[in-house]
Amino acid sequence: MRKAALAALLLLAVACATYTAKMELTDDLYFDGRYDEALANIDKLVSDSSSRDYYLLLLERGKVNLAAGNYDSAIVDLQAAERRLLEIESTISVAGAIQSVIVNPTMGEYESEPHEKIMISSYLLLAYWLKGDREGAFVERNRLIGRLDQHVNGLPEEDRASFDVPFARYLAAVLYEIEGRADDARIEYEAIDRLLPGTAPETVNTDLRELVVFAEMGRAPVKVSTEIRGYLQKDGGNLVGFFNLPGSDAPQMFFLPGFGGLELEQSGVLFTFAFPRCVRQERVVHGGRLVIDGLEAGELAVLDDLEATAVAVYERELGPTLVKAAFRTYLKTIAQTKLGDDDDAAGIAFNVIGKLFAAVDQADTRSWQTLPAEIAFYRMECPPGRHTVRIDYFGEGGEPVGSSDEVEFSMKSDSKSVVFLPLSRAASADRDPYSNDFRSSSAASGASDSFILTILRSVSRARAVSPCAV
Repeated sequence: MRKAALAALLLLAVACATYTAKMELTDDLYFDGRYDEALANIDKLVSDSSSRDYYLLLLERGKVNLAAGNYDSAIVDLQAAERRLLEIESTISVAGAIQSVIVNPTMGEYESEPHEKIMISSYLLLAYWLKGDREGAFVERNRLIGRLDQHVNGLPEEDRASFDVPFARYLAAVLYEIEGRADDARIEYEAIDRLLPGTAPETVNTDLRELVVFAEMGRAPVKVSTEIRGYLQKDGGNLVGFFNLPGSDAPQMFFLPGFGGLELEQSGVLFTFAFPRCVRQERVVHGGRLVIDGLEAGELAVLDDLEATAVAVYERELGPTLVKAAFRTYLKTIAQTKLGDDDDAAGIAFNVIGKLFAAVDQADTRSWQTLPAEIAFYRMECPPGRHTVRIDYFGEGGEPVGSSDEVEFSMKSDSKSVVFLPLSRAASADRDPYSNDFRSSSAASGASDSFILTILRSVSRARAVSPCAV
């Protein structure tokens, strides 16, 4: 019975398509500005999704709805996702933790990163404001500031520059100005200026008519499942593992203490596990110039490097991720070698199952994939009346690479106007993140004796290397 129960538990580890692969079509459509098609595709993903991915997919759909101008729908999706993600943050499911840590990291519900929660509130604020609900926007701004303070106060001083969200602060500050709360706006601008000197306005003038444009640039990094093969052996009371990471010039090593009683049938065991590799996405669009009423106003400045934040979060969590993968590897090694004896039918069946589980380990590639790499901004005085605005994009060398759609807005005589321009068709020339270089790697397959010898001979110089592509 115990063997059967263990086998049943391990059946949960059977892999299916990764989240990154499932989002491929939606991402391509969204970043090409084909919002209706992107929504049709993500509607199907939402309806077919398990509870594990459901609320992350609501985030994706809410972001697409915001870009498409479906502000009510964006609010519904983003609020539903936010409620559930906050519930997950405040509760711990023992069963979910066991499934995600021991069996398969994709078995638990998605737990959003702190900066992603800040972005949910920021996009909710934008949705309320752009639909014309001033009071709703002010309420959301107050919630955003509270969440920002909680987020930043929980960070070590040395991490605050990497994990703060300047876009959220700037957006909140502009709405404070619109409401006539100059002192509150000044507090947020001072916080931004500590992060990005020269970004905040020199003075706060709530009576000055100004246009503030926020524009998204590039695609955020994605995670892809990368297969790693390695070698487990006994070393006294420890189980020692060695493996190579992409981009590393030396093998990595980990220890699982407390296994003195474990007897491996061989001197060592080959293993396979998958870990999420963080991949920055190559870009064609490297900046933009604001054009208002057909006249160029100036170049947008980067306000928030969300790509750098995502990479910093990934690198911070890489160690625990690899430890969890190592522990799953141990359990699957046991399944491979100890579920049964090879001289009876049950033993043969369990041994086959164990080898299958060792082969199908899957990394958790979930992340909010419709986020941009950067958010840029431009701020200028603007006369009252109707105006049009667009962005002319340029590449790394300053060459033109296309333009955004033109947006019409109204500047009132006693206020400021906020325009939001999501990544548009010009960015569709950016590199396809689902090309061969981004898919699950099988380059490590077919481990040989020479591979094992190389690992064992190099163990003395094993070190940790961040595999995030550059």
